[in-house]
Amino acid sequence: MHSNMISDSPGEQTGLARAEAGLSVLAEAMQRAVEQLGSVTPPAQLRALLIVDEAGAINLTKLARMLGASTSATSKLCDRLVAAGLLARQQAAASRREITLRSTESGQRVAQWVRDQRRAALDRTLASLSPEGRQDLARGLAELARRV
Repeated sequence: MHSNMISDSPGEQTGLARAEAGLSVLAEAMQRAVEQLGSVTPPAQLRALLIVDEAGAINLTKLARMLGASTSATSKLCDRLVAAGLLARQQAAASRREITLRSTESGQRVAQWVRDQRRAALDRTLASLSPEGRQDLARGLAELARRV
């Protein structure tokens, strides 16, 4: 069974394969950019930190859903981020039982550093494209971000 997004036509399959290859290049460049943190902050923790920092405040259940992880695994991951001083747990204003996660000042600095490193890597990688290619890619990725 095929979804509406994938066709059996050879041209569309070739286009999909090319898009996947290009995406792999971008993902690898961005991953290398944050490897400077090494084992200090593992990738799963960085991902959680970036989600929390972007949200401003988020509850554990929503974070777990966004990570595609169980609530208990997400809670343990957050325990490590709290211990590292990157996240803080606070009682939610709307409910005494709900806990809200926020990034600390240190967490915000790390999140911004990661974003800066990824953007710099993306800029270096995209520099090899023609101006039209960069525009087309930016337009396509912006549309994807809006729809997802």
